[in-house]
Amino acid sequence: MGQKVNPIGLRVGIIRDWDSRWYAAKATYREWVLEDARVRRMLRARFASDAPGGAGGGGPRGRNRDAGISRVEIERAPNMLKLTLHTAKPGIIIGRGGRGVEEIRAEIERTVNRKVHINVQEIRQPELDAQLVAENTASQIERRVAFKRAVRQAVQRSMKAGAKGVRVLCSGRLGGAEMSRKYGDRDGRIPLHTLRADIDYGFTEARTPSGHIGVKAWVYRGDVLPAAKPVEARPERPAVAGEKPRRGWRRVGPARRVEAAEETVVAAAGEEAIPAPGVPEASVTEPQVQVEEQKSDADAGEGQVPEAAEGPPAG
Repeated sequence: MGQKVNPIGLRVGIIRDWDSRWYAAKATYREWVLEDARVRRMLRARFASDAPGGAGGGGPRGRNRDAGISRVEIERAPNMLKLTLHTAKPGIIIGRGGRGVEEIRAEIERTVNRKVHINVQEIRQPELDAQLVAENTASQIERRVAFKRAVRQAVQRSMKAGAKGVRVLCSGRLGGAEMSRKYGDRDGRIPLHTLRADIDYGFTEARTPSGHIGVKAWVYRGDVLPAAKPVEARPERPAVAGEKPRRGWRRVGPARRVEAAEETVVAAAGEEAIPAPGVPEASVTEPQVQVEEQKSDADAGEGQVPEAAEGPPAG
C-alpha cells in the first residue's frame, strides 16, 4: 500500500522520549506548541542555514555556520524555558567565552517573554546520528560531489562507527537530469517493524541549481532491552521434626507406609503420656512402667526351658 510511518514517531513512548516535555491547559496549549516551533526554526536558521527564509536565504547551507544541530529538546517550568541543544560542534554555539550562548538566550527571551536556560550537549559520534548523516550527504551534493560517492561514503562511515545497519536514500534531479529519480544504498539490517530496535531517522533537502533533492537516512544502533532484575534467593524454611507433609504431596509405596506407621506410634505415645486432669504425673507414669516390666518378664519366661537339676534323680 506504500503507507510509511516515521520511525521516531512510532517509537515515542516506548524506547524514545518526546522532544517537547510539558503539560498545558487547553487555553495555552496552542500558544506553546507554536512557540516551540518558532524557537526551533530560529535556532536552525541561525546555525544550520537550511530553513526556508532563514539566514541562508533559501540557498546552499554555509559550512562555516553549520553547528551540526541534530535536535532541540524543550522543557517548561514555571516562568522558565529549558532548552537542550544536541550538536556535533558545541564550540560554534558556545562561542568565545560563552558569548554565543548569551546572544542566543537574549534573542529567545525577547521572543517568548520569559527566562530561558540553555544546555549544550555534545554528540560524540555524529556518524550514528541520522539527521547529521543526511545533512552531511546533502552538503556534499550541494558542492557538486557525485551523489553515488556521497551516499556510499556516508554508509561506510556509519558502519565503521559501530552502526548495525544504515540506509541512505536520495530523490530528485540527481546529477542535473531532466527526469527525477531515486538512488539509495544500504548496509546491515534495518528492522523497521521491531519496536525495541533503536532506529534513528533524519531528513533534509539539498538545494541545487536544478532543484531540491531530498535526502533521507536511517541508522540502526541496536536494540533497547529492559534491565534484567536480579533474582532474589528465597530463604529455605527449616524442617520441623514430626511435621506432616503439605497438602498436595503424594507419597506412594514403602516410604508412605513407613511414615504412616511412625505417625501412628507417635500419636499413641502422645495419648498415653497425657495425664488425667487432677492426677499428678508420677501416679500415672509409675504403674504403667511396672506393668510393662511384668509383661516383658513374662514374655521372656515363656520361651525358656527349665534346666534339669544336677545329680541322680531322687528315689
